[in-house]
Amino acid sequence: MAHAEKRGWDKRAGKFRYRGRYKLPDGTWGSVSRDDQGQPFYRARDAEGYAHGLEVDVRRKTFINPRDGRITVAEWSELWIESVELANRSDGTYRQRLRSVILPEWGSVAMGDVTEVAVKTWEKKLRARYSANYVKSAMSVMRTMFDDAVSSKVRGDNPVPTRAARRRGRFKGKGPKDETVIASPRQALLLARNAYELRGLAGYVLIVTIAYCGLRINEATGLRREHLALVDEGTGCRLLVQEQSQRVNGKPAQVDPKYGSTGNLILAPFHAELMRRLLASHDSEWVFPATRGGKLDTGAWFYTNWWRPIVDGRRVAARFASRPATLPALRAVAGVEGIVPHGLRHSMKVWLDEAGHPRVAVEERMRHVIPGVEGTYSHTTPAMEKRIAETLQSLWEDSLKPVVDRREYEPPRTPRNTRNQVDLPEISQRSGSATIPAQATTPSAGRVHSS
Repeated sequence: MAHAEKRGWDKRAGKFRYRGRYKLPDGTWGSVSRDDQGQPFYRARDAEGYAHGLEVDVRRKTFINPRDGRITVAEWSELWIESVELANRSDGTYRQRLRSVILPEWGSVAMGDVTEVAVKTWEKKLRARYSANYVKSAMSVMRTMFDDAVSSKVRGDNPVPTRAARRRGRFKGKGPKDETVIASPRQALLLARNAYELRGLAGYVLIVTIAYCGLRINEATGLRREHLALVDEGTGCRLLVQEQSQRVNGKPAQVDPKYGSTGNLILAPFHAELMRRLLASHDSEWVFPATRGGKLDTGAWFYTNWWRPIVDGRRVAARFASRPATLPALRAVAGVEGIVPHGLRHSMKVWLDEAGHPRVAVEERMRHVIPGVEGTYSHTTPAMEKRIAETLQSLWEDSLKPVVDRREYEPPRTPRNTRNQVDLPEISQRSGSATIPAQATTPSAGRVHSS
């Protein structure tokens, strides 16, 4: 039965200290000398009452041993990270957030001593130093780690507040409902034309493929020739999403798509023809090869020197000893400032929703899983897929029509890093764009005219 025992004399408080004794689940005796706030017991009845409460928890099978909470955050994180089953990129992200921001602050702190107020104070400091997305990611990792600590009975509660629990302090509005930048079919074409100027036919078709198949960027760069079925056997030409390009331990590798979302996507006729001509233009195993035929890397270099000029244009071109000729100047595409490759995936979803296609067919093309009963009983038919291909063909053909009632281009936007750049003459803002050679267009659509 729970009881109290007198301990030593506390000189600072001028009182005797007490500890509570109680029966552990295995029948041995445990002891506790501090309450939940870390304060010592100076009265026997306080120690006995606390110990009695722990025995009640033992009988109810909700007992959490206070000694378990003395494990440090660093020690627990080592045990925890090895128990979490994550994809390669997520595993790297979790470890990076632990190493960079979580353990430097909390590593030496006991798990049981981490309080919600201290976590909120720390989060506020992070928001002053890092981007909102980075802070959100770090807090998500820490929240998950403490969730598992609660389920493992290392402590009784999670001190990392959820979004719903943050209703405290200065009111913060919800902000924009949707911050994702999407493109119209016409804007996707203009981006593809800029990509053609920068990287030729491979760049042109890469943009078209992301937009009209809704691929993630690493799924597109991970496409091999064997993933294309360009002979129509009655169900349309197909693109198979089987893997994606990713770095594993710092080296390029092919891994499963995100969430294992493989797929078999029908291609619109124009798109199938573009794919045939692209494959005929090179002998690389990769559908969208790098300049020298290898796998296209989508690291920081890709976004700085490849993607941003396509979207924001470029007045200048870097000069290299091995490349005396300057790269072509590009105009910025109006209305899509800040768009990322994934925004083109979002764009295709919007186009198909606007066209009124069944949800199940659209979500299957996006390789999403519809939850609940709807997902169990809804199915995509070949007829639904063919109608999607017809819609995409129509959108493509409409995007080729010249536009005269609005300006589609803007002067090149100022790049984030302007070092070692030399001004070139202003790029004309007259309506016009480089003409894509006939071999880069489908016969049904005709030549891609200047707009």
